[in-house]
Amino acid sequence: MATFRGCKEVSLSKGTSNRPAPVLGTILLLGVFPFAWQRICLAHSPEIREICFSGEPVQSPSPFPAGTVLPMQLEGDIVVKEAQKGQAIAAKIMQDVPLPDKVKIPMKSMVRGSVVSVEKDPEGEGVLVTLKFNQLEMRKEAPVTISTYIRAMASYSAVRAAQTPRSGADVGTPTGWADTTQIGGDTRFGDGGEVRGAGKQNVGKGVLGGVLVHVKANPARGCEGPVNGDDHLQALWVFSANACGVYDLRGIKIAHTGKSAPIGEFTLHFEKVDMKLEDGTAFLLRISPQP
Repeated sequence: MATFRGCKEVSLSKGTSNRPAPVLGTILLLGVFPFAWQRICLAHSPEIREICFSGEPVQSPSPFPAGTVLPMQLEGDIVVKEAQKGQAIAAKIMQDVPLPDKVKIPMKSMVRGSVVSVEKDPEGEGVLVTLKFNQLEMRKEAPVTISTYIRAMASYSAVRAAQTPRSGADVGTPTGWADTTQIGGDTRFGDGGEVRGAGKQNVGKGVLGGVLVHVKANPARGCEGPVNGDDHLQALWVFSANACGVYDLRGIKIAHTGKSAPIGEFTLHFEKVDMKLEDGTAFLLRISPQP
């Protein structure tokens, strides 16, 4: 009998026959449409997901739409002079990420990757460190292989500033109710309130733990807006809708975003070898378009 990569035969209830469950047959019929079956897997119950995912990372094509933003915070330091090829790195998803069909990537999901290379800058002083985040781990789900590129990054201090009320800290007011300034300049008017850009246009809304906004292009800094015309609200956590590049990380630049070859690997330029990316550094990564 023909087999389908990533699927296994399970029983959904007691007393069923040894024949594959009907839903498995449906998924098998959709085998010629890899993207379709992965969306079905993500959109349905844990039993159906168990059918689809056998415990190994799901391979390309990604089940997530190109351009999906992943708001993340680094777990642990990356010390430049100690970094080595193959070194494991990890970051945590900091806000629920909405997907089609009312599915989401839950907050606190882990994104794992590795150091690809560490080398001296051939054109001058400094060090080039190439990183990739290519595996998403959601609670009670099999790991999913992804390809990502970087849009923005910011220091932990910038994160804390974006979470501090514009009127100053107030122990009597719940944090989410206060007006705050996002990294990049947008104003967030509390949970459930508007998010307004620099021109005071409404770009989205504040939600518990972050924002849902329409991603805006930032040509001056080299970032695009919607990918493939998909302008749904996205989770940007403490970042502005047009946030792009490096914020409050002196001596660090993005030398390669990973959107072009080599796809899925981004390179950071550090001015000195005795620098590091600190625990709590914030990232906005995006899911790469399929080749």
